[in-house]
Amino acid sequence: MKIFSKIPPVPNWQAAVVLGCLCFAASIANATETLRENADHVTENAGFRVGALRNWFFFSFLPEGDEAETLGLETESYFPLGGYEVKNVSYLEVADYPRPIPGQPPGNASPGFDVDTGINDLLTAFWFSRKGKHHGKHHFSWGFAAQFPTATTDDLGSSKWSIGPSFDYEYESGRLFAGVIALQLWSFAGDDDRKDVNYLMAKPFAVYQLNTDWDAIYMPYGVTVYWDKPSGEDAYVPLGGGFQRHFKWGEQKMNFSTQFFKNVIRPTKGTEYDLRFMLEFVWD
Repeated sequence: MKIFSKIPPVPNWQAAVVLGCLCFAASIANATETLRENADHVTENAGFRVGALRNWFFFSFLPEGDEAETLGLETESYFPLGGYEVKNVSYLEVADYPRPIPGQPPGNASPGFDVDTGINDLLTAFWFSRKGKHHGKHHFSWGFAAQFPTATTDDLGSSKWSIGPSFDYEYESGRLFAGVIALQLWSFAGDDDRKDVNYLMAKPFAVYQLNTDWDAIYMPYGVTVYWDKPSGEDAYVPLGGGFQRHFKWGEQKMNFSTQFFKNVIRPTKGTEYDLRFMLEFVWD
């Protein structure tokens, strides 16, 4: 990612949104082409397939009255590996921060001290399930997670390579679909003058179908714990939720949701409230 070091500072968040939309459009084109090439395999649950592509845009409200904007791009995909099916979720942000924000980006134990706009570190995770297994209402899979130093500036990333264990638990019964994704990351390489990464992230989720068009949802950024930070400055716990609307664009299944969260536990200068919008492209 050395190429990003040649990009001049972005003057405002609008430019970051343009960059994020370009990344999003490229992801859409790539996902659509992949699905077209593997259409026969999708129905047989074999071969690489994209399950969903999500575009998050959210506002973070800070204690001093500042506001941060973030565009998040998340891809959920599946592919076979021997007797297993592998699920992958990858997440990247284009962010505009008015000041250093504890816990943003995830896993950055030493935030910068300048206002910055750009791309942060890539977070990804893989989970393994045996093919043909019927899990009933419960599905549990183990795997691992990793974070790569892809940030365009030091202020937006950890400058560390990190890895650790992860699991994905899902529960489905009637109208309710819920579960949690959890991961623990430790840094093992990177810049020696930056602090080590040592943090836990748990992303609970709950979707309750109200009718054929609407869901009540809880999908927060995640519960995070930074083990190396002082007590009272080491965790985020968000409460809130919102609603999701199903619709189609031609034959393309899509979801749009709005959610609002309050971080009832947070660092002193951390994010107090989050207003989040999500546009999701779904493939069966």
